[in-house]
Amino acid sequence: MNNPMIHAIRGAICVQEDTKEAIDHAICKLFSQVLEANGLLERDIAFLLMTQTGDLKSRNPAAGLRSGGFCATTPLFCMQELEIDGMLERVIRIMLVANREMEKVVPVYTEGAEKLRPDLTI
Repeated sequence: MNNPMIHAIRGAICVQEDTKEAIDHAICKLFSQVLEANGLLERDIAFLLMTQTGDLKSRNPAAGLRSGGFCATTPLFCMQELEIDGMLERVIRIMLVANREMEKVVPVYTEGAEKLRPDLTI
């Protein structure tokens, strides 16, 4: 049986504070870790979906990635995370869709976001 060519890889990171610099640092770190953990190159990415909690207002994570030198030609789409009572604060979530054969996908939850999916945390 062949491995599928399309894979969705999830990840999340907690941002220390609501500043442009903190959001830029967090999204670039998360993106880099997802690529590294999965052995991907940017050219393997079909598109990237991102959400951020409503308490992060200083910067759009897509702008943060691009200012960090990433995703110049990758389609990016950002949305606000649903607001739910008791939700984890200052979180950026991603779903990266890779167009490449892979044996396994490795989700990345870091900087406090491990609480979101302890079942997927390494």
